[in-house]
Amino acid sequence: MMCVPHPLNRNHCLILLDTEGLGDVEKGDEKNDSWIFALAVLLSSMLVYNSMGTIDQYAVAKLQYPLQITDFVVL
Repeated sequence: MMCVPHPLNRNHCLILLDTEGLGDVEKGDEKNDSWIFALAVLLSSMLVYNSMGTIDQYAVAKLQYPLQITDFVVL
């Protein structure tokens, strides 16, 4: 996590949050990835999804579960 001054508004700062990637084979627990991703989505006003290669059907399917979790959170 890193805080930087907002380039346009001096009264605000940007918080950059980098999380571990989805599908890390060393962890062995895919739900852990989903919860971290869901938390990052809920904390963010903008999300940058970085993918190795092209975003294919498998990558989109992996995003379904964490995005569904965010539907149950009342803001």
